[in-house]
Amino acid sequence: MAERLEFREKLSGVLTLCESQNNITDKATVEAYFAEDNLSAEQMELVFDYLLSKKVIVKGYVKAGGSIKNAENTEGPIRYTQEEQDYLNLYEQDLKGLRDGDPLKELLPAILTMAKEMHRADIYIGDLVQEGNMGLMLAMEDHADDTEALLSMAKESMQALLESQEETKKQDNRMVEKVNDLDEQIKKLSDELGRKVSVDELEEFAGITEDEISNILKLAGEELPPEEK
Repeated sequence: MAERLEFREKLSGVLTLCESQNNITDKATVEAYFAEDNLSAEQMELVFDYLLSKKVIVKGYVKAGGSIKNAENTEGPIRYTQEEQDYLNLYEQDLKGLRDGDPLKELLPAILTMAKEMHRADIYIGDLVQEGNMGLMLAMEDHADDTEALLSMAKESMQALLESQEETKKQDNRMVEKVNDLDEQIKKLSDELGRKVSVDELEEFAGITEDEISNILKLAGEELPPEEK
């Protein structure tokens, strides 16, 4: 238990470090931070994925598999919404107006292509493009003449957004499961007793504390069941 708490503290620490660096880090820095912990390659990958879920760009790390990669093209080409298609039409028209010799004339269309390849139905294509462009702008401070590095940073930025979105979905799903389970417990106990249940009775029956019950119900926009008089 103590080791788990210590590891959580280190995760919080490395996240704070990344935040102090505008949410940008690299593999070597993160690996050095956890050097004394002797983490396996799989454990380090989980650390990198955790940082991605917090919208931290980890330079040099490419997600080898998992939800993002598997989500691509699992059901054939993703259809854009009308709003997305309108956005793409306008954006592509704007790109055609870039001057010859402007480095963005090559970079922005490349980022748009990557965004289309990484796009999922649950995220607005414009947000993905914008995130990639933001990653590009940040990368230009240090790699203005390195096209490969610039595009890599843009892709990592979009990947971080997708990972963050995926983590949000997982949290939402867990919340729904907890609410449904608690509703089931309340209904079951109410049926057994033939009346509304008190918080104390629910605590004992469900094996969770009043604070946990309250937190779960707050997530669902509900309140604790009224106490029996």
